[in-house]
Amino acid sequence: MTSLAKACLLCAVAGVIALASFPFFGALLHESVANPYAGHVIYVPILAAILLWNDQRGLSRSNGRQAGAVLTVAALGLLAIGWRSGNITLMVLTAVAAVVGGWLWAYGVAGLRQAWFPLTFLLLMTPPPRGIGAVIAPPMQEFVATSSMLFLKVLGVPVTQHGVLLRLPEITLEVAEECAGLRFLPILFVLVGTFARIVLPTTRAQLALMSLAIPVAILANVLRVTVTGAGAYSIGSHVATGPLHYYIGKGMWAVALLGMISVAWPLRRWSEREVAAPGDAVMASAP
Repeated sequence: MTSLAKACLLCAVAGVIALASFPFFGALLHESVANPYAGHVIYVPILAAILLWNDQRGLSRSNGRQAGAVLTVAALGLLAIGWRSGNITLMVLTAVAAVVGGWLWAYGVAGLRQAWFPLTFLLLMTPPPRGIGAVIAPPMQEFVATSSMLFLKVLGVPVTQHGVLLRLPEITLEVAEECAGLRFLPILFVLVGTFARIVLPTTRAQLALMSLAIPVAILANVLRVTVTGAGAYSIGSHVATGPLHYYIGKGMWAVALLGMISVAWPLRRWSEREVAAPGDAVMASAP
């Protein structure tokens, strides 16, 4: 089968799955808006589609495709049950099973092994429990407040900490739940995961870069509070209450993304040397 024919078959299978999953995508969109910690879920299928398209290059069909057809049909049936019950987790699991079945149908077992990363990546569509913020956010807020206070003192800003409150001479800053980094972390994680899969040639390097997204997201929020506090002290309280506060936040997210990208290049050189070394070629995961 030619590459064009394989791509057409893949698109046809993906189209059937997408059409049957239309109610699921509506539920996913609603969850991404209603759940403050699920803003990333609507991006996951888009990014996974990019990764699957990237991984399908050079693949040839192998054994096991009949099982893929059975799995796809069964998963789409269970997806309908999940939609009727309103169980978003069941819907995600069955939708992923349908995509796995479609991929197995198109490329067989060998193709399934090759595309394990984007197919597993789809599980990130599962939204976190809505009550997770009440458990994780308070200690994260305390950590960000304490770290920001230390940075501000290094900068010579007079500040005292009272829980999640930072008291400056003319203003008190509150490290609110949205300032703890938990809402930004999942989005950063899925973006970095996509970037890592495309750019880095080994599984070890990809996972290493993705793991760095956690401390980087936290550090970005610490810097956000630090810059806001330093600006409020040296320029005026409007830095913490006006539009400038919004732009500081967006600037810190951009810094976090650029930081992750800059780390990827030495990781890529290291992983390329690892692949080139005798006995280490088995670590290669990119097509």
